[in-house]
Amino acid sequence: MDAESNPTKASAEKRNSEKTYRVQTKDNEICEVPASVLGMSKLITTMLEDLNLQDDDTPIPIPNVNANVFKKVVLWCEKHMYVDDESNLPYILEQWDDEFFNIDHPMLFEIITAANYLDIPTLLDDGCKRVAQKMRGKTPEEIRKMFNIVNDFTPEEEEEIRRENAWCEE
Repeated sequence: MDAESNPTKASAEKRNSEKTYRVQTKDNEICEVPASVLGMSKLITTMLEDLNLQDDDTPIPIPNVNANVFKKVVLWCEKHMYVDDESNLPYILEQWDDEFFNIDHPMLFEIITAANYLDIPTLLDDGCKRVAQKMRGKTPEEIRKMFNIVNDFTPEEEEEIRRENAWCEE
């Protein structure tokens, strides 16, 4: 299969020849990232324009995301940047996404937080959908245990909330 008939191979070849930018993470690690990948982040796109960093070697600071999480975000963006509804890539990516999001809860939440901060709506949506899937069919107690959430309601407060929201259980 050649690059024209294989979109992921074609996109990889295109990225190899394009401009890269240096990104400085919260933990001061510098990551080289292709412009097309950074283009998925509305925050970074705006920073490039507003700070006029187009031809500068100055690292783009992202003080709210550590390197480990940023590399995961970049990996996800690389896989999704050429996806459109016309190709069969969404189907192929479904399996890849299942493996990508098969991670511990803290990392999943860090990726969601990074997607929100970097303004990558599709990653934010995908991450939130994964959390919703994990919660589906679980009781509040099971969800608290799953995500290490402390129940700070008294039994009386819980009963009052149940009464006020009884319509949800009907």
